[in-house]
Amino acid sequence: MIKRILIAILALLLTSTNTYSQKIKLIIDAGHGGKDFGAKNNAGDKESDLCLVMAEVLQKYALENGMEVLMTRTKKEQTLTHEQRSGYKADKIYKYYYISLHMDKDKKASTRGNKLYYCSKAVNSGVGMKLAERIGKGLEKLNGNKSVTEDKDAVILKRNTVPSVMVYYGHVTNPQDVKLAKDPAYQREVCMLIIRSIMETRY
Repeated sequence: MIKRILIAILALLLTSTNTYSQKIKLIIDAGHGGKDFGAKNNAGDKESDLCLVMAEVLQKYALENGMEVLMTRTKKEQTLTHEQRSGYKADKIYKYYYISLHMDKDKKASTRGNKLYYCSKAVNSGVGMKLAERIGKGLEKLNGNKSVTEDKDAVILKRNTVPSVMVYYGHVTNPQDVKLAKDPAYQREVCMLIIRSIMETRY
């Protein structure tokens, strides 16, 4: 009986290895940058700067978890076009995933919430939608704010042929969200959530 169980476990492991043998390459897009700083609050915090910090943390933990990483932007002063930060295609070597990090804005400083976007017109949109939903549910547990997943006809999403998601993990106009965004412990939680979600959304 024990021998049969061990054989079954070994077969499962071998199947899993064959199914998921391709290495993951994560493309991380820190939203905006340079002249295009995105949203900005009264304290002077820029969406582009906050997202670059989060992107750097995501890069760190992705590498530690065996992923290869490509950053679309690595400096605060970089200004990239939508075309320069998208257009990634799948190949036979890697399983690619594209994550674009952003923070939202609102006229009311009290407004909070997470938004996840995928594009139904893009290749692999089904995987993108599942990944967006998974990250959204995780963010709700992390920051206690409601997550909304929507189909968005965004250039940076539909130009990719790899699963792509825009992650808005809070509002730059909300003091609580900005405080969290600057907290190393919270940064780690958000990034590990994204990494786990990718690992659980294989294709």
